Amino acid sequence: MTIDKVAAVIAKTVNCNVEDIRPDTKLASLGIDSLKAITVLFELEEAFDVEIPNEVISSIVTVDDIMTKLHTAHS
Repeated sequence: MTIDKVAAVIAKTVNCNVEDIRPDTKLASLGIDSLKAITVLFELEEAFDVEIPNEVISSIVTVDDIMTKLHTAHS
C-alpha cells in the first residue's frame, strides 16, 4: 500500500485535494472529525481488504497513523 492510494481514498471520502495529503498531515486539518474518521477507515478497509478495530480510531491522528494501522492489519 502506498501513500498515493491511501491519499486517493481519503480525498475521495472527505472531498479534499489529494495534494494536501502527506504522511504528517493531521486528519483534523482535512476536516476529519471522529465521525468522518469512521467513514474514512471503512473506505480504507474496503480498498485494502483489511479490518481495523474501532478501538484504535482514537489513536489515529495523522495519515501516517492510518498507514501504520493498515500495515499492521494487513500483516
